[in-house]
Amino acid sequence: MELKFSIPRNNTLNLPDSNPETGKAVKYCTEDGTPLIPMKRQYQGYIDNPPARPEQLWKNACSNDELTISSWNDTWSKNLKANCEKYDVHGLSCWKFFSRESFKPVIIAGSGPSIKTNSKYLKPHWDNKTNPETGKVEEMLTGGRHEIRIVSCLHNFGYFEDNNIMGKDDYYLNLDAGDLTISEVYEGGSKEESWYWERSKDRTLITTVFANPVLLEKWQGEIFFFQTPSSSVKGLNELVDISVVPTFSVGGNALGACLYFAKAILGGSDIVFIGADFAFDYSNKFHGWKSPYDKQFSGVIPVTDVFGNRVWTWASYFNFKCYMDFVAGGGKGGNPQSFINCTEGGILGAYPEGNIQQIKQMSLKECLTVYNMHKNMPLYLENANKIPLVLF
Repeated sequence: MELKFSIPRNNTLNLPDSNPETGKAVKYCTEDGTPLIPMKRQYQGYIDNPPARPEQLWKNACSNDELTISSWNDTWSKNLKANCEKYDVHGLSCWKFFSRESFKPVIIAGSGPSIKTNSKYLKPHWDNKTNPETGKVEEMLTGGRHEIRIVSCLHNFGYFEDNNIMGKDDYYLNLDAGDLTISEVYEGGSKEESWYWERSKDRTLITTVFANPVLLEKWQGEIFFFQTPSSSVKGLNELVDISVVPTFSVGGNALGACLYFAKAILGGSDIVFIGADFAFDYSNKFHGWKSPYDKQFSGVIPVTDVFGNRVWTWASYFNFKCYMDFVAGGGKGGNPQSFINCTEGGILGAYPEGNIQQIKQMSLKECLTVYNMHKNMPLYLENANKIPLVLF
């Protein structure tokens, strides 16, 4: 018999030793039958700053830059030329969206394994709440993110579209240039490939000028461009005016590009992270769906997650996490940030000593409640004679 449990608000879960219906002992296993030891998932305490100095975090973040540039330079140059011949990259600059979400929170979505656990809260869902008309606890449609926009890594497209999470005012973002970006569009989905390209008609893609031309050709919705600091790319200065097409600082990863778009272009005030695991989960899954990455569990290093537990990742993804921690601490400009990590897992902001205070750890459900609790006021007013007119 399968036992299901919900995670309480303090993110701590006590698992029973026996089945409440049969009284028999319960054994916990992964999907492949590996025994698990029940644990309490409780966030670590906060520490003032990362144990590593900012210079070291930046050094880690940049450690693969030279290898990346030398490996991809020819592909970037070829893609750039093809894209500039087909598209008016200046007329399609993502600068169009400047200040679109100023003074508002923005959710940025990575493709980590936790995305399958809490992304359901991004859309209205059924929950047990008191019905103001009857005064009884009933299953009612509630929650969701309302008008809070999402900037998602393109890799989430299949999974998000299957689950109707994204809308026409949200954004998918592509940073990469390889052929892999094409299959990743539908990798997390359950339908035929053609369904996802058709679905892209009503979606907006924010992409690097170095993107794979085949990806852009298949995409049926709107496309807008940015560039990254790549002075070695042949023809870049001649083909792209950096005063028109913004240059993104990305830390080598797509979620870093999502962060820059959400903050520097959209003007988001608070940045809410989801799917920002940067590591395998406890079942050694790297995404929220079956992924080729799951079969590449080698060359990994042990790291500490936000609950103080050991998980595994690749050095490159640890470096991506270092970049995010570096930015959270002010970055090169020393600018304060307001980051909330609602991944509910992974290693963002986490160290053996604790979680850094520059990134608040919070469940996604609670975070959305904070931003949207005022939405309850019309209901309270309509039923002022039946329920207390008090928000908190």
